[in-house]
Amino acid sequence: MGSILAVLALAAACSAPSPPPPDQRPLGDVTAAPQECDLISADAIKIATGLHDYKASGTKMDMGRRFASCTVREKGVSDSSLGLLIEVFDPSPDDAEDLENTKLSTRGSDLPEALGPGFAARRKNAKDKTIAFVYGWTPDYKRLLTVNIIEHAPGRDSLADATEFFRQLKPLLLDKPVPS
Repeated sequence: MGSILAVLALAAACSAPSPPPPDQRPLGDVTAAPQECDLISADAIKIATGLHDYKASGTKMDMGRRFASCTVREKGVSDSSLGLLIEVFDPSPDDAEDLENTKLSTRGSDLPEALGPGFAARRKNAKDKTIAFVYGWTPDYKRLLTVNIIEHAPGRDSLADATEFFRQLKPLLLDKPVPS
């Protein structure tokens, strides 16, 4: 009887689907072509979100307009699941106290000094999905750049991906002087 149970256990273990291997590819250049929202690399979106069939919408950088946002949602899903949201707020809706309170309430960690003021954290949304996010701002708190990634790409560290998006986009979206 013991050998029959061992064979059944072995058969069950062999037939269970194995999880996908961790995706450890680097994001690469997050502004490389082809691009969505006239700025964000489609390849980086696919790697970070795990979405291959998605819809991206946001600002276009033509006709003198500045980048303000890019929203990536899964296509063909009834709830239109969010995958990635990148936003620039100019002016920032949050002052120093608001940002500090958000950091404390989410148990955020300061960004590396080289990235300037900001923090990275995780939170649950209304659908109980985990969102990795980075908030970074100018030293005067006047402009804010946020990167949010829903954690569902198998094997990805979404917080590291959000930080990498921020690292590469900050010089383009936060550090450049704003045209008047």
